[in-house]
Amino acid sequence: MLKFPDNFLFGTATSSHQVEGDNIHNDWWFYEQSGKLKYKSGKACNHWELYREDIKLMTELNYNAYRFSIEWSRIFPRENEINEEAIQRYQEIVNLLNENNIVPMITLHHFTSPLWFMKKGGFAKEENLKYWEKYVESIAELKGVNLFATFNEPMVYVTTGYIQGYWPPFIRNPLRAGKIEANLLRAHAIAYEILKSKKVQVGIVKNIPIMKPASESKADIKAKEKADNLFNWYFLDAIWSGKVRTPIKTYKVPKSDVDFIGINYYTVHEIKHSWNPFNLFLEVSLADLSKRKTLMGWSVYPKGIYEAVTRVQDRYEKPIYITENGIATLDDEWRIEFIIQHLQYVHKALSEGYDVRGYFYWSFMDNFEWAEGFEPRFGLVEVNFETFERKPRKSAHVYGEIAERKIISDELVGRYGLEL
Repeated sequence: MLKFPDNFLFGTATSSHQVEGDNIHNDWWFYEQSGKLKYKSGKACNHWELYREDIKLMTELNYNAYRFSIEWSRIFPRENEINEEAIQRYQEIVNLLNENNIVPMITLHHFTSPLWFMKKGGFAKEENLKYWEKYVESIAELKGVNLFATFNEPMVYVTTGYIQGYWPPFIRNPLRAGKIEANLLRAHAIAYEILKSKKVQVGIVKNIPIMKPASESKADIKAKEKADNLFNWYFLDAIWSGKVRTPIKTYKVPKSDVDFIGINYYTVHEIKHSWNPFNLFLEVSLADLSKRKTLMGWSVYPKGIYEAVTRVQDRYEKPIYITENGIATLDDEWRIEFIIQHLQYVHKALSEGYDVRGYFYWSFMDNFEWAEGFEPRFGLVEVNFETFERKPRKSAHVYGEIAERKIISDELVGRYGLEL
């Protein structure tokens, strides 16, 4: 039997664009309609209208936390035009969560931005941070929220949109990517200061993929360390050092802080040395660790969540929430196995004294998985995207039992777990 602390959060996570539907004023919607993206989000899960039903379902399943994001483009659909109705809707969501003893964690930016903001240059221009400041000030007025994350996976935002260029705005420009990385750090510092004045806990959410060298050669090991630094560490280091190292130059940014670090953990990358300077002399590929691959093509490596927790906390000495961890599969028994095995390693970190305060499964329900559309099924709750019917899977109930009792039974460990 694995016992978790009584105050441990067992929650689920979503993001606005992936579940709400009809986010017609953001950049992703624009590129969906223009044909630059293969799939259109449309109504997504229609969560904007069905949020009461979804919160009721969370309550029935005994989840005690919910991480969701605010859609900036709903709050400011046009420059300097604030939508009070949208703020009220988010306040109602927070109120409902609190009434049902579900702890809300709000993410301010989860990949999408208002289209008007992007047309002004978005985060590539430091002068645009005045618009971010207005947005954060409006969200800081929400009552009943103690946990805020400023950005979700900032380095994913930078690399997919501005280096690899297969997400909006489809740019491949390392110099611009470096400017955006620096301005995201400036934006975090602005948000941290505003939110801390409200006496709340403010963190940032960082995707921590485990990097493995492709071989034991010195070149591959060196390439692995470089990838680790560029993607995982230089951004977080800069929060306290005030300097962010990018492949082209080092930028000065304001020194700031976090009260916690959110870790998103999914999979492992294999790093190989390359002679191509445009690839920063390294090749990154998905590690081939198992015959079974998820619907995202990822290998499953449960120990990686332990490696991510221990490395992040050893380096920064901050409390940790696992803000995302999940699997895209139609095999729900595999989903249960995934949850049990990753929670075994979270429990191992706890037993060794690491300060992990919660685990948020990604995702509460099947949703719009960005450039991959609706096919990858991450949800504990199955969604019919034509009727919007919600149907909890077996995994939803198994996870709910763990959440309610704060215990993983010997039976579940025996059936689905690993020998650690």
